Amino acid sequence: MSVIPALFREAETDHPAIAQWCSTILAGDTARLLLLGPHWSGKTHTAYAALRRLTAAGYREADITVHQALDLKSTYEPGMIENTTAVTVIDDVTLSVDLVREATRPLQSDPADVQAMMALEAGALADAIARLSLLPRRSWLLIASSTERLSEAVGQETTGRLLAVADLAELQQRPRPTQNW
Repeated sequence: MSVIPALFREAETDHPAIAQWCSTILAGDTARLLLLGPHWSGKTHTAYAALRRLTAAGYREADITVHQALDLKSTYEPGMIENTTAVTVIDDVTLSVDLVREATRPLQSDPADVQAMMALEAGALADAIARLSLLPRRSWLLIASSTERLSEAVGQETTGRLLAVADLAELQQRPRPTQNW
């Protein structure tokens, strides 16, 4: 199975931070990138365009791991990060925070057992990101809405470490597609 889903097989980007990230990895060095932007800014498209650029240049798909944050939170084990591939992409790191912050109506409280499970999952994601940020010789690309929400999702200490070791690329809001139902 390809690391690039069919939806993104033709993804392209001319973003200079992506070009630099890919060039660094293809040169055999470590590259770390925080890809930031609001919903509908094309972050996921841009990330897959980067992976497409890597694989088109001969980088092995077997050396790339892609995680969706929501899936990672529920299946996480520490060894998943320590034993990961040379390149790791984690998409939607701040999605849980984004959904709460962008809610258009008051949210009802979940039952205590659901809140406990959500707290465990949030802790698992924060641990995964913290461990990834400490690994030497590992390249990664993390997709989040903003550094403020990243800090809320993974903690201030981890966010500080990420900002110290990663390049930042910010995408701007794009027009939302119109729905023709």
